Amino acid sequence: MGRDDAFTRRGFLCLATTGAVAVACGGSEPITMDDEVLEGMCEPPESPSVCEATAADIEGPFYLPDSPERSDLDTVGDDGIALEIRGRVSDAACAPMAATIVEIWHADPSGDYDNGDTYNYRGWVRTGSDGAYSFRTLMPGRYPNAGTLRPAHVHVKAWRDGVELLTTQLYFEDDPYLEGDKWAEPARTVCLEQDENDAFVAVFDLVLG
Repeated sequence: MGRDDAFTRRGFLCLATTGAVAVACGGSEPITMDDEVLEGMCEPPESPSVCEATAADIEGPFYLPDSPERSDLDTVGDDGIALEIRGRVSDAACAPMAATIVEIWHADPSGDYDNGDTYNYRGWVRTGSDGAYSFRTLMPGRYPNAGTLRPAHVHVKAWRDGVELLTTQLYFEDDPYLEGDKWAEPARTVCLEQDENDAFVAVFDLVLG
């Protein structure tokens, strides 16, 4: 099932390093196991007593509509670090929001985005009655932006009844390129845990105001 027939395909963009959402081509940096982003495991945050709305972030130039419904985004067997992204969607009253579409897209481990030919590292799932969602993927690589590298990040959208409710990005604690990035903020920066299979897990709860 698609999200909404009113959404049309956008072309794949590759912008020069000027402008508010400038992204350069080439010069990307894959994430490796000994990278700083993975050095410091952190304690997961405590559950909040008040549900504050998740802040929006830019869509960026690489969004493509009509991504497939799937939770496994590691579809081509790239070399990379296994990553599970999971969380819950709730409203401002902290009540779980079932039947909410959570869509993500991100760069591949080398820092490149799919142009729509295969929709690698793009997909969406629908939350269950408890508001939970999860994806399996690989850690995204970094890519150049205005003379530096953007920190590793994952783009997220939330939809309900065909209406886009949120566009944002999540970031990873201890990434050395967080400082100075004009979009990253602590409230959307998550720690990485390791599961029993040594895969990394990022928990990113969404609150839709």
